[in-house]
Amino acid sequence: MYPYRKLALYSDQDFPANEEMDARLLRLIGRPQPKIGYIPATSDPERIYFRRKADYYAGIGANLVVYVDPSQDTSDAEWSTLLSCDAIHLSGGNTFSFLSWLQRRSVLPLLTRYVSEGGVLIGVSAGAILMTPSVDSALLCGDVRDEQLMDDAGLGLVDFHFWPHFNSESVTGDQSKLSSTIQDLYACPDGSGIVIDGKEVELFGQVHRYASEAIRPTPLED
Repeated sequence: MYPYRKLALYSDQDFPANEEMDARLLRLIGRPQPKIGYIPATSDPERIYFRRKADYYAGIGANLVVYVDPSQDTSDAEWSTLLSCDAIHLSGGNTFSFLSWLQRRSVLPLLTRYVSEGGVLIGVSAGAILMTPSVDSALLCGDVRDEQLMDDAGLGLVDFHFWPHFNSESVTGDQSKLSSTIQDLYACPDGSGIVIDGKEVELFGQVHRYASEAIRPTPLED
C-alpha cells in the first residue's frame, strides 16, 4: 500500500451534496488553480464530456487541461504532460472497457507510479472502481464485460471495493447475491464519496459498509 496516496472516490460529481468533498479535494491537491489531466473510459472525439467536466472543475477553482484519447496513439510527451498534472481524473463509463484499454496500453503502471510519487488520483464511478483490488463490483452497476479484458485486477490502491450509485431502496436479489461474493464492499450513493489521504480514510455523505446478508447497508464507523 502507498503511504502517501492521495485519492478521491466519487459516486458521481454532479450533485450539490458534493460541495464538502470538492473542497476537501482541493485541500488534498494543495495548490491554487490546480491543473488536472483527464483519462476517459471511452473515446470522446467531440470532447462533449471533457468540456462538461472542464466546466465542473472550473466551478470549483481547478483547470482541466489534458485529454488522452483511448482510440488514438499517445506520444511520450503527451503522457509526460498528463503525469505532470497536479491531479488526474478517471472518468465514469463501462468499468470493464475502461480497464481493458488501460491494460492494453500499459497505463496502469504509470498511474500506480504517479500515486506513489504524490500525484492525486480522482475517480468517478468506474474511475473509482478502478482504484480497488478488482473491478468485480462493476457488475453491481450493470456494466457489461469487455471481451478484450485480460483480467479483473484493478489498481489496488485501496483495500476495499466500491459500489457507486447505490440506492438502498432498489437493491435487487441478484445484486444482494453478487455483493455477498465481494469482500470489504462499500456502498456509495450519488452525492457521497471517500477521500484517502495517506493512511486516513475520510467519508463524505451516506457511505456504508454493505452487509449483503441483511439485504441492507450498515453504517460505516469512522
